Amino acid sequence: MYTKYFICEHCSKRFGLDAFMKEYKGFACPRCGRMLEITYDYERILANFMPAQFRHMPPTHMKYYFALPLKNPHKAVTLGEGGTPLVNIGENAYVKFEGVNPTGSFKDRGSSVEISKAVELGKKEVVCASTGNMGASISAYASKAGVKAIIFTPEFAEKIKLKQMKYYGAKVIKCGRTYSDALIKSIKYAKLNNAYLTGDYPYRLEGQKTVAYEIADQFNCNAPDNIIIPVGNGTLFYATYKAFKEMKLLGIINKMPKLIAVQARGCAPVVNAFRKNRKLRKIKNPETIAGAINCDNPVEGENALLAIKKTRGDAIAVSDDEMIKAKKMLARKGIYAEISSAAAYAAYEKMRIRIKGTAVMVITGIGFKDRN
Repeated sequence: MYTKYFICEHCSKRFGLDAFMKEYKGFACPRCGRMLEITYDYERILANFMPAQFRHMPPTHMKYYFALPLKNPHKAVTLGEGGTPLVNIGENAYVKFEGVNPTGSFKDRGSSVEISKAVELGKKEVVCASTGNMGASISAYASKAGVKAIIFTPEFAEKIKLKQMKYYGAKVIKCGRTYSDALIKSIKYAKLNNAYLTGDYPYRLEGQKTVAYEIADQFNCNAPDNIIIPVGNGTLFYATYKAFKEMKLLGIINKMPKLIAVQARGCAPVVNAFRKNRKLRKIKNPETIAGAINCDNPVEGENALLAIKKTRGDAIAVSDDEMIKAKKMLARKGIYAEISSAAAYAAYEKMRIRIKGTAVMVITGIGFKDRN
């Protein structure tokens, strides 16, 4: 394991990995309140690792073990996540189809790492707030590990996703109108019951960044010019930035891609902040059919804004009608995407005139999870 410490990218405060887990509750910086992230010993990685090494390994996200915070990757809780296809759907346009992961979404990459970490720490119960996909994923991996899962969801969570959680054996508790309502309940439960808090936190981010490692792998150790990602809590978006930053340090790639954030027009706190050049503000009355990205106060929202600015990227909002249309258009190309995932293609259609070079759309979930 090449991990060194937790760091706050905003105030540069550092925390030891073990001490942090013992002394603090949650994963926010005690000084400034921003989400912490894990730093690795990149010099040690370079001394023991050659970029060509991982290209011949089986296509699962554990092939990037050197950039994961697990003591023993061979003991990881895994269902074979990762290794998802990169599909060319037109000149310079590609889809990274995460919907073929074990539970139907990109969340499985992060759940594998989070549940593996919970097992490392000897936890017997995990808790999570979710609009649907994450809860289903955590439930599956907790079941595989023999760990109890408690999932708090807002009222708008899709019935099919709730059904999926329950089949995996999770206890599902509906509470409140918004994701924030469910999040508050999950944090309170974790503190009162000494349960391991899963969700959009540092260990999940590390698992989800393997999407970016795979994209670079599939582009023969290069970065595409643009990557378009649907944003709910912003964890996948920032994880993608962190991964490409790491790959540049390790000499795997020689340039950073532009990252483009996409949100639903009825719930677009990151887009609003970026467009108006202001701090993130909670959306008071979020309204969209895109449940998976209906996050009124994104956990990694400020970091998502940082990633946009650092990569000279962009942020765009799309309407529910545009997402429905995009879902149909993707289906005609053989990709059955969840509404929230189709936001990436809807954004591409709106921006394609000004997008230069290659563009990868991350399709985060499969269409069977929608009622639309």
